[in-house]
Amino acid sequence: MKIQAHKLFYSISFLQFFMSEITGTTLILFLLFKGLSLEMANYLLVILFLCVFLLEVPTGAISDKYGRKISMLLGLVCFMIYSVLFVMSEDMWLLIIAQVFGGLAICLQSGSLESWVVEHSDRPIETLFTNANSIRYISGILCGLLGAALASYSYALPWFISMISIVVTFILVVGFMIEHHVEQRRQSSLNLTDIVKESIHIGMSNKAIWIVFLIGVFISFSNSAGNTFQQPRLVGLSGEGVWIMGMIKAGYSLCMTLGSLLVQRLYRKYEDTTILIFSCLMLGIWLFAAGVFNTFYPVLVTFLIYEVGRGMYPAAKQIFLNKRISNEYRSTLLSLDSAISQLGMCIGLVVTGIISRNFSDLSSDQAPIRLSWIICGLIAIVPVFFLLYHSRSARESHAAESATKIPGKETF
Repeated sequence: MKIQAHKLFYSISFLQFFMSEITGTTLILFLLFKGLSLEMANYLLVILFLCVFLLEVPTGAISDKYGRKISMLLGLVCFMIYSVLFVMSEDMWLLIIAQVFGGLAICLQSGSLESWVVEHSDRPIETLFTNANSIRYISGILCGLLGAALASYSYALPWFISMISIVVTFILVVGFMIEHHVEQRRQSSLNLTDIVKESIHIGMSNKAIWIVFLIGVFISFSNSAGNTFQQPRLVGLSGEGVWIMGMIKAGYSLCMTLGSLLVQRLYRKYEDTTILIFSCLMLGIWLFAAGVFNTFYPVLVTFLIYEVGRGMYPAAKQIFLNKRISNEYRSTLLSLDSAISQLGMCIGLVVTGIISRNFSDLSSDQAPIRLSWIICGLIAIVPVFFLLYHSRSARESHAAESATKIPGKETF
């Protein structure tokens, strides 16, 4: 039985998000339960994202050379190893090893599925990525409710459900992910080093691409505190148990879905650069506001609006970037973008980890988290200026090209 490429893409996207987010709903709370401070939890995540930073480009080259399918399968195997080690251990060294496998799992899957569907589907890129992100966020609603409910009994239960979803995804990839031209790619004279070098050259020589890379550093820095501190901040302010995080997770997953759908509607009227600017402003302004407030409901409302921006940004960025790269180096360039973004995440986690070093449990003072969110909100606004610069340069370049086409007009 053959499944259409876009339908398989949506199914695997749902499961990929599910397997990570059902555990992510209470991940930081689980680490606090294991006896780590918030600072140490941040540093453990730094190891994960540092591994992603170091391994993204080489693993992207594996996908471009040997095929998207093999890269996906290897990634799922590594994710299973990460999950088993993480849930079974309280030893710091084993947790570190787990993070290495987690980073490798992210790298091997990153860009591979997106590259495969762009190459094998006849659907417009805008439709593919906005729909996929909406489906992921719908998955997030289920993850929030189910993950928090299970964690109320045992923090390990969501991880066992995640492992089941890994097995299901593996079966889908093996049975239904058909890849064309894979033998031609494997027999190509280009080796892994050549692919990496050429991809870096393409990324750095194309102004639009390297600006997106730079934007990724700032947005990832900004997301570091928003993602890591949401659980202790919102659960702590609410005065309720872990179950409340499931309701909040479901709420902000719905907001992210709305953000992704909003991008699809905005593309009918506005250019991709304008939409990317708007998504950065949504992230920055509302995370800043969520840091300023310090009572549960104002923080919750502003944080949910921030999550609309978080739903907009990935779709807007994926569309912007995929329109500007070719199939031959697509996976490696997407991996390069992800790697550079992880650098921003690592820096953000270190900085906010230092700020929050005195936060050890839900009864701790919220001031370090508030300061982190305010700083990260301001950081998210910085890319707006890069995009305005790119937009102005693109208009000037277009005007110059138009002028050269006017008959009889000399250009100097």
